[in-house]
Amino acid sequence: MEDQSTRPNPRFPHTLAEVTVMDVERLRPMCIEQDEIAGTREMAQQKDKFRVRLLSSDTEKREGASLLIEKMYSWRGYHAAKNLDEAPNRITLVAEFDGHVYGTITVNLDSPTGLSVDETYPDVMQTLRGQGRRVCEVGKFAVEQSVRSKRLMGTLFHLLVIYAFRIQKCTDALIEVNPRHRGFYEKYLEFHAAAEERMCDRVGAPAVLLRLSCETYRERTDELGGRWRDLKDEKSMYKYFFPRAEEDAIVERLSPANKG
Repeated sequence: MEDQSTRPNPRFPHTLAEVTVMDVERLRPMCIEQDEIAGTREMAQQKDKFRVRLLSSDTEKREGASLLIEKMYSWRGYHAAKNLDEAPNRITLVAEFDGHVYGTITVNLDSPTGLSVDETYPDVMQTLRGQGRRVCEVGKFAVEQSVRSKRLMGTLFHLLVIYAFRIQKCTDALIEVNPRHRGFYEKYLEFHAAAEERMCDRVGAPAVLLRLSCETYRERTDELGGRWRDLKDEKSMYKYFFPRAEEDAIVERLSPANKG
């Protein structure tokens, strides 16, 4: 059983969404293949309410997110930056429960300093920019193996692309993934290959560049968003996205005009 709320919580004013999780199937994290990992926290066998919010300058929470990323990547022999440093073109979301960080995802907006994908795919990036595309890159996607909620994963991802596509007006979201995991992004989130497989020196593993267009996101979200209770047999992650009215409310809360 799962439930979700996007209404502002006066006790947690920076929370963008709350997701209640109970006894749902395990979802393998999308950054790596997942088995049991030493040091992973066990979730209580009861309703657990996760709060998804923007990662602030809170040192403890930032370190928690960084440690989660490092653990989930290094377990499979990947290299990853140990710290989530603050940058003006970056936004990070975290899913918290009982003071601990259980999930995190980051988006980097294109800027004069470039993006991480420029290292592996400079020619592809040059072409996209030459076409006038406003791109961003998704990364640092990590979730504790004890978290068993597709709804939580959908919430994290949808909030991120709301920020990228609707607030920042990006046209395309890019992600570098290990070829073993491209099937998930292509089948369940409708990313498409933007380039062939290459070696990514940044993580010390092969990678393929995938691309999600704003048009695909909009079409599939309007079609399936919020219908996860009704569409039991639908495999798409878009059914776990917010319906349009709730998405619009989040956009309003994230709008720079409503800050400060």
